[in-house]
Amino acid sequence: MKTHRISVIVKNQPGILAQVSRLFSQRGLNIDTLTVGTYKEMRTSRMKISLRSEKTVLDQVIKQLNGLMDVIQVNVAHPIISNKPMGGRLSALFSQRAVAFWLVAYSLCITLLGTNIPSPLLALYRVQWHLSPSMVTLLFAIYAVVVIPTIIISGQLSDQLGRKKLLIPGVFFIIIGSILFVLSTNFTMLIISRIFQGISVGMMNGVAVAALTELDEKGNRIKAAFIGSMAVTVGNALGPVLSGFLGEYAPFPLKLAYFIHMFLALPGFFGLLYMSEKVKRVPKIRMHRPAVPQSIRKRFYLSGMTSFIAWSIMSLMLSIIPSYTDQLVGSSNLAVAGAIVALVLSISTISQIVLKRMSLQNLSIFGFFLILLGLVALVFTLETKSILFLFLTTVLIGFGHGPTFAGSLALTNHISPDESRGDIIASFYVLTYLGVSLPILGLGFAARWVGLNNSIILYTGVMAVMILFGMAFWIIDRRKEYQLQTK
Repeated sequence: MKTHRISVIVKNQPGILAQVSRLFSQRGLNIDTLTVGTYKEMRTSRMKISLRSEKTVLDQVIKQLNGLMDVIQVNVAHPIISNKPMGGRLSALFSQRAVAFWLVAYSLCITLLGTNIPSPLLALYRVQWHLSPSMVTLLFAIYAVVVIPTIIISGQLSDQLGRKKLLIPGVFFIIIGSILFVLSTNFTMLIISRIFQGISVGMMNGVAVAALTELDEKGNRIKAAFIGSMAVTVGNALGPVLSGFLGEYAPFPLKLAYFIHMFLALPGFFGLLYMSEKVKRVPKIRMHRPAVPQSIRKRFYLSGMTSFIAWSIMSLMLSIIPSYTDQLVGSSNLAVAGAIVALVLSISTISQIVLKRMSLQNLSIFGFFLILLGLVALVFTLETKSILFLFLTTVLIGFGHGPTFAGSLALTNHISPDESRGDIIASFYVLTYLGVSLPILGLGFAARWVGLNNSIILYTGVMAVMILFGMAFWIIDRRKEYQLQTK
């Protein structure tokens, strides 16, 4: 028999030490050493246990330990080898909370990377298959239309069945979407491919943020929301960089980026398969209409509408602007189109990191102000056809989008009750994807009647008015919170 060292992280509940000790004694095992100390916060403790045991017997005890409700995590210094040695090692690795946390973030990032690969390639699709502006916006918006019901259903299912059972098919469907894009030969197949991408994003977005919150060792809701929002924006940024560069300079411009994405998604898929998760069993799955508790409703709608506005403007930068750079600034280079998308999303990510210490209210107010300046620069871009003004537009909107989206998502995650977190975050993403799809779809159809430039100017005017109202509501919310803190 070999000596094994076990670390057990538990909730500070009466009788938990006796429960753990009893499991070992029932198997005829004698604990050589046992130390207990506070672990990171007062509500949890770490037990360090040393004992000699056969691996098969210890394996059974570890399974029973993981079954105790007050046990948070079990780590064994010498991995237990099951009938499938590699499977046992992978399960032990991906069941560690820190590893699982970043695995979920990686999977979310890769999913969003896949959904944005088509953005720079829309110019090629448009020329090759003679797509009109309304068809381009339909291709961009259809996946958002699919995302909305998928988000609602997935959020409720994840609260009842667990996050893992939704995350695994979420990554699987994004791989299927890339396969279908490779096989596409007409506009209808592109639509079907986008539908699969929409299903994937719907399963991943809200569920992943809820999973990150539960996997964080301190349960830090704001940190989990920021990591989730950064995973989204980093994935959104890397997709266009990859496809824009390969589409312009590499062979197989409409296929190679999707092959690379499939390769990158596989580690996330298999890692999630081996990740363990504790789920409270429910006797029957119950579906209901999305509902937000009355106590948080006003702040929820404020954060949801902020995300709606931010992503309405971002969708303009991700679809119409890259697809029509030849008309707007006289450049048909796919790398330029990809660079616009990548730059606006990269700056969005950087701004989230730089400004993360600001209060949630100040994040959104400052972000809205920068987006407003970006819309003014966009109007000058249309009038002058200057690539410098387009660059300024991209920087301002990117730097404004980051704090508005991160701040609104963090507020939603912060005010959400634990028992309905997945459902509420799903509702937040419903408003977000309504912002992604409906306004830009309207712009595409308006372009048929008043022209592309005039429809973009009208679009920016409507968004500017909404931003001014949004800033006013955030200022009111900031004042109310200050009054509560000073009482």
